[in-house]
Amino acid sequence: MRVLLVEDTPALAASLGRGLAEEGFAVEHAARGADALDACARRPADVVVLDLGLPDLDGIAVLERLRAGGDVVPVLVLTARDAIEARVKALEAGADDYVVKPFSFEEVVARLRALARRAAAPRWAPLSAGDVVLTPGDPSARVAGAPVALSPRERALLEMLVRRRGEVLARPEILREVFGYEFDPGTNVVDVHVAHLRRKLRAASVRIETVRGFGYKLVEHA
Repeated sequence: MRVLLVEDTPALAASLGRGLAEEGFAVEHAARGADALDACARRPADVVVLDLGLPDLDGIAVLERLRAGGDVVPVLVLTARDAIEARVKALEAGADDYVVKPFSFEEVVARLRALARRAAAPRWAPLSAGDVVLTPGDPSARVAGAPVALSPRERALLEMLVRRRGEVLARPEILREVFGYEFDPGTNVVDVHVAHLRRKLRAASVRIETVRGFGYKLVEHA
């Protein structure tokens, strides 16, 4: 599998590149956004690892240009933990998935392989699970064909559930990725938002299931 690694920090690029090569990936490195676009045009990769903070074009601009040109290569974005708005923009611009810094190398490898498996159905396109559809740039959702208004946090939580449908999402992960907490604030903020979403998904063919002691997952109705 060919990976285009777009990262301008030399130490991180060297470490990631070396690790990915050891895992059997063929790695090409680009340190600038313009170089990444040239590389994609010259020889398409199977998957792209894209840092958002580049010295010329930022990662969002790279994504927008790729998608505007019809390139459907899966893109895994690297982003800072506290940059929730940037993550949302990246997903709306066409990113397929993201990991937050600092990240574990094992997670990056797992995400890349998952993206490659799903490459036939790019996740930057409208997301769906059953009759729930999320369209990039639209803050609402369509549930059984009808528009349903969502708050920004509800939208982020539902998108996380849809993207990883069938997987158990742990409460600490939801707190971090949806609400920006690196610690448990000792509130029921996750439960409250899940309850709101459940009410809004009553007409849907999917449901949010509680996995006691762990978190939640989105499943099809039996």
